[in-house]
Amino acid sequence: MMPVTKVLEIEVDLLRRRVVELEQVLAQVDTAASGLRLAERTKELSALYHESYLADRLHAEFEDYFVELVALLPLAWQHTTDACARILVAGRSYTIPNFQESPWQQSDTIMAQGKAVGQVTVGYLSYHPDADVGPFLHEERSLLSEIARRIGHYLERSQTERSQRFLAAIVESSDNAIVSVTLDGLIQTWNASATRIYGYQSREVAGKSLAQVLPPRQYDEILHRIHRLREGYGTEQFECTLVRRDGLELQILIGLSPILDFQDRIVGAVLTAHDVSTYRMIEATLRESDERLRSTFDQVAVGLAHLSLEGRYVRVNQRLCAILGFTPSELLSMSTRQLTHPDDLAAEEALMQAMLAGECSTYSLEKRTLRKDGSLVWVNRTVSLVRDLAGHPKYFVGVIEDISQRKQAEQARLESELRYHDLFENSPISLWEQDFSGVKAALTRLHQQGISDLRAFFEQNPAAVAACLAQVKLLAFNRASLTLYGADSRDALLSSLDRLIPPEGYPFFIDELVWIDEGRTAFSWQGVNSRLSGERMRVRLNWSVAPGHEQALDRVLVSIEEVTGN
Repeated sequence: MMPVTKVLEIEVDLLRRRVVELEQVLAQVDTAASGLRLAERTKELSALYHESYLADRLHAEFEDYFVELVALLPLAWQHTTDACARILVAGRSYTIPNFQESPWQQSDTIMAQGKAVGQVTVGYLSYHPDADVGPFLHEERSLLSEIARRIGHYLERSQTERSQRFLAAIVESSDNAIVSVTLDGLIQTWNASATRIYGYQSREVAGKSLAQVLPPRQYDEILHRIHRLREGYGTEQFECTLVRRDGLELQILIGLSPILDFQDRIVGAVLTAHDVSTYRMIEATLRESDERLRSTFDQVAVGLAHLSLEGRYVRVNQRLCAILGFTPSELLSMSTRQLTHPDDLAAEEALMQAMLAGECSTYSLEKRTLRKDGSLVWVNRTVSLVRDLAGHPKYFVGVIEDISQRKQAEQARLESELRYHDLFENSPISLWEQDFSGVKAALTRLHQQGISDLRAFFEQNPAAVAACLAQVKLLAFNRASLTLYGADSRDALLSSLDRLIPPEGYPFFIDELVWIDEGRTAFSWQGVNSRLSGERMRVRLNWSVAPGHEQALDRVLVSIEEVTGN
């Protein structure tokens, strides 16, 4: 921006030239004409003076310049009371109240930065006798061109000032410290962030050397880089540790850029400093977190894998390699499809497609997987899908657990159960599995009713004995039981349980109830039972609670043999 003093000097020169012109006019015309010309020149000079005043007012509004300028223009023309003016600029129109288009007007283009940006017009509202150019004087034509030129200059200067204020606001509000220095390291400007980062106020450092605010090593480094700038070399940013004025330690990133004058000579440098302490702390935390995750991934006791959306291994841990017998590099060249048992392949592929379609977020599947040596290993595979921030699938995460031992144990238990079932079903002795939990509950209720001598109570109340007998639940019985009791089917035996112990067999069942109440878990007795045909038979009954069911009595094993002879 051109200083105000320079503008005034230009205006004084212009006034001098106008005075010379006036003197020449006065020498060539008579006294009356000279007086008229002099009055017109005075109005023109007054208009130029007022324009200079408007343009140089500090903190004036942009609109005020044009509103006041367009109002004073008619006063500079010969027929003042009949003159009107308009300024068109930047899409806006500024006019005096009586402006209207007429045949008697002159216009000039406003140029700014080499481009036409508007137009200034002055005219008369009614006819006036011809002067130099129609009703206008030559000087008025020149004045109009000068006003247009000055408006262009005002626009250029205003734009420059706005740009400078805008840049100053950016510098002042920047999160980075921005400091301008001379080539010798003397501080010229110092923004608010420089105060925050270095701890010094602008008034404390203005005009002083960087050596007063920086540690010697940093100062030497920056001065060396300024000299390199001066010699035409570029400089890169560098990071260093800064101990601030208050003793706080910061990590800062420093950059240097040259300051050029109007002849492109380097006259100084701009130093920028960005506080990266928080970023470095975050980076350190992320590195530590990443290391922990990597360590967990590699050392966890289950197999872990990252799989592409096509099912190929992209990351595996050592435990998975141990489960499958492959090296990491071997697994990374394979897909899960290659290692899955053919009978389990369709089920897993359906689950993966369902996950990709958004139908489920995770799944678990027990399947057989091929090891490197050709053997099969049972694994429990839990898979989830990782998505990006936009929700698009990225890759699968699989947790693979070796469940071979559990599968072997399950197989062994199944085989044991089959053997037990075979022994139970094919035993020549009648075997029963019964639930006496209802009987135990009935005995407890009797005690709660105040009955202490259960034997006497049952001997006097056969209906109570029958009620307890009805609480016995039959869980299972074998084929020998059908034979012993003369039943032709299981349903026939189940529907006739109340007939198996006739009333004359109640004393033996009472013994059984008393023993149960006493807490015994095994006993034997001989007594009377009845076949479905009604035939009485003497039997030996062995009663034993299965281990682990002593409190509930919900699983009792009973064997029954017919006793013949005495």
